[in-house]
Amino acid sequence: MLKVVAFLTVCLLVFIPLQSSFALSGTQRADLSNPRLVNAFGEALSQNINTNQQIQVTADVNNKQSSPQNFVYLVQILNKDGVVLKLTWISATLNPQQTLSPAISWSTADPGTYTAEIYVWNSVTDASALTASSQLKIIVS
Repeated sequence: MLKVVAFLTVCLLVFIPLQSSFALSGTQRADLSNPRLVNAFGEALSQNINTNQQIQVTADVNNKQSSPQNFVYLVQILNKDGVVLKLTWISATLNPQQTLSPAISWSTADPGTYTAEIYVWNSVTDASALTASSQLKIIVS
């Protein structure tokens, strides 16, 4: 019985620390949270904006890894018919456990309902998702 307890104790001491040392993969590598519209000063805006009003589409991106992570913050703006009106991105690097709030600027002269889709990828050429995507509805009047 003592041998069994000793064996289980050794197994626990060996295998539990190893679980946290494995690299995260897929959408576990980063978090995308708090998608929002802000003005040029970073102040929160409602989802109802005016025509020709300059806004920023932003969200918090957090590197959940213990190593640096290159990423692309990509935003596409679609009209009510699903047609992409703007597609732009920012490339950056997040240090371990760092959170960054990149922002993409947008405005329109046309009233209507729009959708901002936010993606966080490994790179533009390797569209490997680091997080689940997010959407924001934008109403322009």
